[in-house]
Amino acid sequence: MSHAQTLFITGRAEITGDAAETDHVATAAGNRWPEALQVAFDLLPDPVFRLAGDELTFGDANRAACELFGYSREELRGMAMSQVCHLSLLADRGRILDGKEDGTVGGVYHTIVQPKVGAVVVAQCRFTPIPARDGGGWLVVAGESSTAYTRGLGLPGHDPLTCLPDRRLFHRLLERTLQRSRWRGDYLFGVCFIDLDGFKSTNDRFGHLIGDRVLCEIARRLVGCVRAGDMAARFGGDEFTVLIDDVQDSRGAESAGQRILEQIRRPVVLDDLSVRLSASVGLAVGPGEHRRAEDMLREADRAMYRVKSRGGDAVGFFDGGPSRRSAEPQ
Repeated sequence: MSHAQTLFITGRAEITGDAAETDHVATAAGNRWPEALQVAFDLLPDPVFRLAGDELTFGDANRAACELFGYSREELRGMAMSQVCHLSLLADRGRILDGKEDGTVGGVYHTIVQPKVGAVVVAQCRFTPIPARDGGGWLVVAGESSTAYTRGLGLPGHDPLTCLPDRRLFHRLLERTLQRSRWRGDYLFGVCFIDLDGFKSTNDRFGHLIGDRVLCEIARRLVGCVRAGDMAARFGGDEFTVLIDDVQDSRGAESAGQRILEQIRRPVVLDDLSVRLSASVGLAVGPGEHRRAEDMLREADRAMYRVKSRGGDAVGFFDGGPSRRSAEPQ
């Protein structure tokens, strides 16, 4: 069969064969598929969507995908996948894109979907590359993850409470980012270390169940306020970290830190309770002289403690020194 084929196997949809020709798969604008093909994809029981570009932005999606993510087709178009999924997949996203360059054939990646409304969903996504002659990008079929994941064991490398990447996964991604900085002489990035001010008193006053719900809401806000290329993680307890990818200078990292602090300051409303928090936010910009992930984390951690020693509820660098991209070509 020379065109895209849809096979139904025990109620599941699988996309096989070569992609259809360009005018049968997508229009030039927005990587959308035409109306006739949209009807066919809408009949599939599985969520199917098309992603484009290095940020893995949605080009189009079928009805099941819209139901999974809680967004209309129009809302999804142009959104980055990381806006609706916890992509350990920033690590995995790098592997997907690297595989594309190497000519490998996609793969299956586990992720956690954060719908527009409702609880998170553990899912797996099968990525199939679309040839460049057909517009490029990825055709993705999503489905429920295995029972081992859906029984509360969580994804490897993820915090079981908040579903954010955990300390170890964040550390691995930071090491990867440091390696990238060695290849690109003009590449700067930021590490944000966040400690919630007064969280212990919230736990003591309202109990650990409320405290856990507060942590989950803060995690959701962090995911919502960072860019597609950034990554938020739970470092442990009431501490979070954020990798701020590809900044121009220290002001860019500081701006991201301020956005994060503003989100944390918003009241957390749980049933009839309203909980107010602030945070001490420490920043480090690299690579600078840093050669290890531990060095970057240590500097951001020291910056956080410096902010906390001055009363918290602020963003700061450890030494306050400016960091800028080199103006000279490397």
